[in-house]
Amino acid sequence: MAVSVPLDVRTFAILREDVEAVIQRCGLNTWDCVLIDVGGNWTRAVFPSAEVAEEACRDMEVPFHRDWDEPRLARRMNRRDHWGQPGGQRRAL
Repeated sequence: MAVSVPLDVRTFAILREDVEAVIQRCGLNTWDCVLIDVGGNWTRAVFPSAEVAEEACRDMEVPFHRDWDEPRLARRMNRRDHWGQPGGQRRAL
């Protein structure tokens, strides 16, 4: 089955180092797939089921975890203070 993965998410998986994914429920019929690189940078895509999100990860050759069962990934994601560092990602005004 061909899974449609947004181009920016696929690009993130290809260009970033040591990317892993966390798949979590984010709505009644939607699942979040959060890709996190070794530096704590992340991006996400929303899929209609956990199975589709898993298939997307397999298609991108990205290891995935259901929910936050791997504490190492939470630490990795929280490593960077995206909004507090100079040159970091800014919130919308």
